[in-house]
Amino acid sequence: MKPSDYEILDLIPQRPPMIMIDKLTDTHEKSARGSFFINKSNPFCHNGYLSEAGLIECIAQTAAAYAGYLQLSAKKEVTRGYIGAIKNLVIHSLPAISTKIQSEIIVENELLGYSIINGKIFQKNVVLVECEIRILLDAPSLEK
Repeated sequence: MKPSDYEILDLIPQRPPMIMIDKLTDTHEKSARGSFFINKSNPFCHNGYLSEAGLIECIAQTAAAYAGYLQLSAKKEVTRGYIGAIKNLVIHSLPAISTKIQSEIIVENELLGYSIINGKIFQKNVVLVECEIRILLDAPSLEK
């Protein structure tokens, strides 16, 4: 199955209202892309914009959806992941409510039980956010 064939709730452990990804749109050997429409009812929205915490969570949930997709594709159970550290966070701008953003993660390395990913958020091909996140998974790996 393609990543877009799965319901997002099948791929991630989070549940409403904490969902920060609508669809996993594309996957490759060490990367994935997702999309998210920002509703004004989102708990991470403040003063008409998605907050910094919401953007970081969107990147983390893209990584979770990718891990979930790989696990389901291998006929395994979807497991939880935990943010261990965030490095080199650069927030260029915040997206407004009622707009769509795209997320992208690239698995850079795995070390001592952590997956190290580079993540970005785009809106209309403009980078809004970029960072490195270290994620500890209950599962063995983000990579195939």
